[in-house]
Amino acid sequence: MENARSFMMLAAIFFLFIGACTYAAQTVQSIENASRLVYGLNASGGGKIQTTLEAEDRQTYSGAQILFMIRNGDAGDANIEVDGVPYAAGNDYTELNPSGIAMGHAYSADYLRDPSGNLIKIAFRS
Repeated sequence: MENARSFMMLAAIFFLFIGACTYAAQTVQSIENASRLVYGLNASGGGKIQTTLEAEDRQTYSGAQILFMIRNGDAGDANIEVDGVPYAAGNDYTELNPSGIAMGHAYSADYLRDPSGNLIKIAFRS
């Protein structure tokens, strides 16, 4: 009876050991697969993150919105051009001649930036 009990205890310990070894091997294999995946993602990325913003439909502005931008300096330091007519940023609104801007027209905007990403000019075209 004592031998049977010892044999059953030895068998249980053996199966627990085999189960623990199998679990450890699967864990190591999962970590290796994850490492290969991360390496593949980083190697194919070239070390740079590149994004592209594609707008499906261009934003349109009314002439009144553009005039408001010019008068209030909402464009920051960027110059504004409307149909080829330049307007300097921060102009005195008393010197502004809005006759070249049709208030009822819809204008699409092109944004020109320098290499560091700062806005230089906003060009509106009707």
